[in-house]
Amino acid sequence: MEKIINCMDNYLKDLEVEMMKIVSDESIPLTEKNKLMAPIADQKKVIVYGKEALLKIKNKKYEAECGMSAHSLDNLKGTKI
Repeated sequence: MEKIINCMDNYLKDLEVEMMKIVSDESIPLTEKNKLMAPIADQKKVIVYGKEALLKIKNKKYEAECGMSAHSLDNLKGTKI
């Protein structure tokens, strides 16, 4: 999951660079800049939302109804039954 989050971070940086290119280009009229940046802003929102959701999943401790958790399962590895 860490690799996916890193890819999302890199993609967000790339989107920021694209947006800054558009903003700094003085030859583009303001209305055109808005049109060009709208889809980039939408992509950024989706990636940020997805990243937040993945971080919640990553940081949440899950426990089954029987009381077993991922931690207790890790402790059972290598145990003969």
